[in-house]
Amino acid sequence: MKHTIKLFLLMLFVAPQFLSAQSITNVKTLLIENQYGNARLMVTPNTYDMTATKPTKLSGVYGLLVCYTYKGVKKALHQDLTYDFAKKGEKELFLGMSATKANIIINSVLFYRRDLTAKNEYPKKTDCF
Repeated sequence: MKHTIKLFLLMLFVAPQFLSAQSITNVKTLLIENQYGNARLMVTPNTYDMTATKPTKLSGVYGLLVCYTYKGVKKALHQDLTYDFAKKGEKELFLGMSATKANIIINSVLFYRRDLTAKNEYPKKTDCF
């Protein structure tokens, strides 16, 4: 009986640690138009590493580089997603004034872990051009 109680208590305190320990390893992006017709890029976590510890910082963990073409001009957007992922579970990116799905082309999206990548190896906006 004592072993059963010990096992139960162990599961009660240890199991939640493993369930909440997760780290985002990939994201999903979707180009949408809001109620006013403006294009936004919605970024949501897609893949998790359930064995990794969950980051506790609110900045500097998850980074995103978006390469896109807006009205025929190549552009790049570099964004820290950490705060929005921690607080809202998603990030809505503004790509340009009066941008619509018709005049925006997403060329590439690169998600990376800023805390696991050396600062000199971060993707740069110039990588888009």
